[in-house]
Amino acid sequence: MSEEMNKEKLRKWLMTIISLFRERLKELSPEERKMTSFTLDDLSEPCQLLIVWAKKPEFQIVLILHSDSLEDNLIEIYGPIENSKLIEYIEDTVLKSRTVEVVGKEKVENYFVQALRATQAYFGPLRSPSGSLISGKIRLVDSPYVVGWTVIGNLQDLNAESVVSSIIEDIKSRVRVSPPNPPREEKIVLEGFGTYIYPPIWVGEIPKPKSFREKIIGFPFWAYSRKRIVTETYKYHSLIVMSDGYIAVGENNKQKAQEFLNEIMSILLLRGVSTSVIREVDLSEVKFTETGESYSWDPMSSRALLYEPFIGSSLLQRISISEENMKKAIKWAELLTSDDKIKTLLLLYLEAHTYFKNTEYKQSLIIGWVILEDFYIKDLWSQQISKITSDEKRLSKLGSWAVDQRLEALHISHSLTDEEFLLLTEIKDARNKVVHEGRMPQKDIVEKCLNFVSIIVQRYVGNYIGTKFHEL
Repeated sequence: MSEEMNKEKLRKWLMTIISLFRERLKELSPEERKMTSFTLDDLSEPCQLLIVWAKKPEFQIVLILHSDSLEDNLIEIYGPIENSKLIEYIEDTVLKSRTVEVVGKEKVENYFVQALRATQAYFGPLRSPSGSLISGKIRLVDSPYVVGWTVIGNLQDLNAESVVSSIIEDIKSRVRVSPPNPPREEKIVLEGFGTYIYPPIWVGEIPKPKSFREKIIGFPFWAYSRKRIVTETYKYHSLIVMSDGYIAVGENNKQKAQEFLNEIMSILLLRGVSTSVIREVDLSEVKFTETGESYSWDPMSSRALLYEPFIGSSLLQRISISEENMKKAIKWAELLTSDDKIKTLLLLYLEAHTYFKNTEYKQSLIIGWVILEDFYIKDLWSQQISKITSDEKRLSKLGSWAVDQRLEALHISHSLTDEEFLLLTEIKDARNKVVHEGRMPQKDIVEKCLNFVSIIVQRYVGNYIGTKFHEL
């Protein structure tokens, strides 16, 4: 059968399901018909459809919308096209559709990203769907009504009458379970920004596979991932941590939310959890109510891959941390970052660690040296010269000494051991070659720098905690 004939066959199936839906809709009571707009299956007039059809393996991405600016029963079918050519085809052809323009190109792009990732969970050498199915439905926009379906296989393989009957039953059930009075608006418990902790973690005990199939294919973490493990306040802002490592703070200023969350990341790192800096691109808007939540995702952030419903759980390797460890990290972060110096030190340490883990050794070494020079060496030098004189002019003059002179004097006065002096000199020389000659430092000297920085950070934090012990 030719591609055009295949397209025409799919078009007829879609027209059939629209007609069946509208006929069955007439049988419903006015109260039941009102519930149609609350579903993810509304095919009432005006209705437009856009289908992206992939093959080898076969799946379809469907957009359903109700736009007064487009004609009713408009059906656009793109494909079938081989998976190897799909991304370019979507970019060069599908996204130029008038329907996409009505919905909003960015919204459609983001949905396609999520839908394409979702299909990855269904195809592999040891897994394949037993038949065609509608694997997921999601609302993209409320006004105009826009819904997306992810179809594994081909819609034509489904019985149109059965699909419509299921939709109609869903509409009826919404009326049956609805209270006689309009439901109260759910209380918002958090509205702000969130992201996933990376590398991936699991808060609490990691669920175990229950069967041979789950051991091979991977455990469906998503069935447990929506559990709110920690609900706290952080600096008078609501904070939620989910079991799958998603963390959100109730702050509507994105930069401030990023700062708050990175403060917590720095303490997790200090407590032995290898976390990375949260970048602005990693943060997306989130809203939690008493019973649910809604997210948005930036497709440029790799952390969006951790959202379980859109990927195969076998791709994830997670580190388990206890709920108590997470709660302590939040409490420690709130306490320690109340001091600007400690806060700056912690955030710099998090940056240096992240750069090192990403093998960005130049950046890691430069940030590490900032900590050593502007905190450790500077404070040692201030302590040393304050023992010699209290004269302000002399203190100012001695305070202007270059770092080379300071290191020599600190070594001579035994404020630095031979080992510390040699290490700091080696780190300083490597840093100078990076800044002035653009050379790439060796991994081992960067690692030595980071290990020394870790000791310094823990020393500063320990001294500070000693003064705040009564608050812990």
